[in-house]
Amino acid sequence: MMTGNVADLHALLPVVFRLPNQRNLTIEFVVDTGFTGFLTLPPAVVAAMELPFLHRIPADLADASTIELNVYAATMLWNGGERQVPVLALGRRPLLGTALLESSELLIQFVEGGLVTVDGL
Repeated sequence: MMTGNVADLHALLPVVFRLPNQRNLTIEFVVDTGFTGFLTLPPAVVAAMELPFLHRIPADLADASTIELNVYAATMLWNGGERQVPVLALGRRPLLGTALLESSELLIQFVEGGLVTVDGL
């Protein structure tokens, strides 16, 4: 089981990354149930982590425009094991999407300081 908390109406969950030739790095993510991908990180954070580039993908925006996004590979700890996931270099705030929550139970106590839990099904 993984746990986090609610702050300013954001469900937050810390994620630990395994980086080659570096110490593990923990980053706090906002759980975003409207995002169907795995993870997003700001481009500067992706560069600092030296994540390997995978490819580019098209992404449709709310204004009906399309942009190209860079996709990187990351190794993270998730529910007791290591997991290789794609990371989009995008935005200013780390987001955790529903692709990572697949086959999991997400519980959120939506009060300041409330508990956020993710557990495998």
